[in-house]
Amino acid sequence: MEGCGKQKFLHGMLEVSIFRATMSKRSVPFKCISVSGKPAYVTIKLGNKKVAKTSSERDRIWNQTFQILCAHPADTTVTLELRTKCSRLGRFDFQGDRVLNGESLIEGFFPLKMESGKANKNLKLQFILWFKPAEYEASWGKVLENGGFMGLKNATFPQRSNCSVTLYQDAHHKHEFQPPFAKPKNLWEDIYKAIDGAKHLVYIAGWSFNPNIALVRDPHTEIQQARGVKLGELLKLKAEEGVAVRVMLWDDETSLPIIRNKGVMGTHDEDSLAYFKNTKVVCRLVPRSHHKLPSCFAHHQKTITVDARKPGSSGREIMSFLGGLDLFDGRYDTEQHSLFHTLNVESHCYDFYQTSLPGASIHKGGPREPWHDTHSCVTGQAALDVLSNFEHRWIKQCDPSLLVPISSIPELNNNQTGLDSSERDWKVQVLRSIDHVSTSPLPRNMTVESSIQEAYVEAIRRADRFLYIENQYFIGGCHLWEQDQNCGCRNLISVEIALKIGSKIRANERFAAYIVMPMWPEGAPESDSVQDILHWTRETMKMMYRIIGEAIAESGNSHFHPRDYLNFFCLANREEPIKGEFVPPYSPHPSSHYWKAQKHRRFMVYVHSKLMIVDDTYLLIGSANVNQRSMDGQRDTEIAIGCYQSRSEEAVIDNGDIHAYRMSLWYEHTGKADREFLEPQNLECVQKVCSIGEQMWKIYSSDDVTDMKGVHLVSYPVSITGEGHVEDLMEINGHFPDTETPVKGKRSKVLAPMITT
Repeated sequence: MEGCGKQKFLHGMLEVSIFRATMSKRSVPFKCISVSGKPAYVTIKLGNKKVAKTSSERDRIWNQTFQILCAHPADTTVTLELRTKCSRLGRFDFQGDRVLNGESLIEGFFPLKMESGKANKNLKLQFILWFKPAEYEASWGKVLENGGFMGLKNATFPQRSNCSVTLYQDAHHKHEFQPPFAKPKNLWEDIYKAIDGAKHLVYIAGWSFNPNIALVRDPHTEIQQARGVKLGELLKLKAEEGVAVRVMLWDDETSLPIIRNKGVMGTHDEDSLAYFKNTKVVCRLVPRSHHKLPSCFAHHQKTITVDARKPGSSGREIMSFLGGLDLFDGRYDTEQHSLFHTLNVESHCYDFYQTSLPGASIHKGGPREPWHDTHSCVTGQAALDVLSNFEHRWIKQCDPSLLVPISSIPELNNNQTGLDSSERDWKVQVLRSIDHVSTSPLPRNMTVESSIQEAYVEAIRRADRFLYIENQYFIGGCHLWEQDQNCGCRNLISVEIALKIGSKIRANERFAAYIVMPMWPEGAPESDSVQDILHWTRETMKMMYRIIGEAIAESGNSHFHPRDYLNFFCLANREEPIKGEFVPPYSPHPSSHYWKAQKHRRFMVYVHSKLMIVDDTYLLIGSANVNQRSMDGQRDTEIAIGCYQSRSEEAVIDNGDIHAYRMSLWYEHTGKADREFLEPQNLECVQKVCSIGEQMWKIYSSDDVTDMKGVHLVSYPVSITGEGHVEDLMEINGHFPDTETPVKGKRSKVLAPMITT
């Protein structure tokens, strides 16, 4: 049993195998009886939340197994309910602590209870229920020593060996940026090269897309001929050469002619469709259908797949990019994350982006909205899986005949597994949040795949030393919140982190979690949606710190503090004026948020990453946010990879590419590569990073304009007590600088929780 302070937890994996039901006709309501019998199915609930459902079968034989992640109070009721479309036939339920108190296996034929609560001996369900506590999961270090991790079972695509992975931070980097372990590569230049070098296919799936952006803007680039070339023109050129260029974009159904096709999210979907009309580029807009809110959810995947020259041979292979960066406005940025200094240079003079300050434009001047994001490129069999994901989605919602059969590319080695290069030492699994409405097929009678959330949970449970997370949102675990427990935001990622820390505290072992997110979600900070999300974020933080505070109290170590283990940060910038910078012809309205941000020369760096690093050993990266929309499977469609490098006998756990990538990210955020950063779990490292964050927050929030000199990490503006209470910072009156926006947010009276969680 997992204990954490005052509350005990059912924490682990509940495996339920449903076999068959036996019933006599007199036990079934008359209206549900026909000659052949009505199809019946079984649902499984944790508390009041349905977590699994069998197929509907007339003969009432299912033989289906479900693995259910649990991080719930021990007294949570687990319910198996036999139903038809028109009636509840009976149920079997028990409290979770039953499987924690020595009865981890329950099997047999069990009579089901009727609505009255009485057992119906004529109606029985055969099942096996087995519970495996999370504490039994081997750490990443141990599992890799024993032959490696085999990947998740509940995913469409298996884990692949002999892959290569390239990791990117931001769209581009200055030549002067030299992190200590490896020089980062330039994502958008690599994308240009990949598209330009394609001979057979270029497949792009996106949430947002702008064909008018230029991928290459650096005056010092090695591909001078690419500078300023519009993405759309490059794609049209490749299509004219005979390359199959297919662009599949989310159809924002609010993009209507009456509002100039801008739509609620401003994704340029209709503009892109018009741009490629009457060209050889095939562009399709696909809606994200949903049975309750058909226009509220999105196809959020961001992938680019091309055929590329295989290194060291005349053959070709599939190469796929995926991550958080859209091919869209404002995404081009470097490690500098400039606010004002790049407005009159090639980087941003034609690409001014600022959606958090209403009325912002290049004519009124900065600050622009800096953009920090992470992305990846994979080759090997996993790259083919990304291709298959595109094909499955295209076949489901577009014309299958427009795809290029892989078998028709003679020089393509479809296997892609026989390379011995040291760069092909990655094991990679493609993960998704998706349902049968958006893709076909799904394996094993699945109607929903939520393997991204499952991968996050498993990775956290195997963590031994630390977690490093960058994400646009951080919301979950509503069943443990103080309020809004029924809002539906039940993903377990935040709960798992808190329980992991609690278990380490009780074991008197060091562990640290670092979470980087934006100051506020993109958009006007006073808007209903932003305030709503800030409210959910605060509830998530309160829940986590409460669990940690209770664990500290239980341990009796009063000198421990919750921030010794868990810390939230954001990124920001502040720039002093320089000679020759852009002088706008107009000014924002006096006293507006825009005017204040311009006067004080400061703004947040928008964190759009979707990344988790565990023990410098395992990495998750993709398009999925830490919220219910991304993790659910039936809301936004997402894609990610979970990956790690194979370990030789001589290898040390933290000297690989994942370690180098984390150190590079930390170098970008802090301007340092201190020795403390080598052991993130140590208290000395936590204190060092927190010291940088607090120092930079003081510079950022001060009335005096002081340049932050390339250091962007700031502590998230809340105060944490020794007992684990989350409080407002009094020095800013609980508001973000330059705004009247409360950091803790406010629950919307208009928006449904399903939209903003």
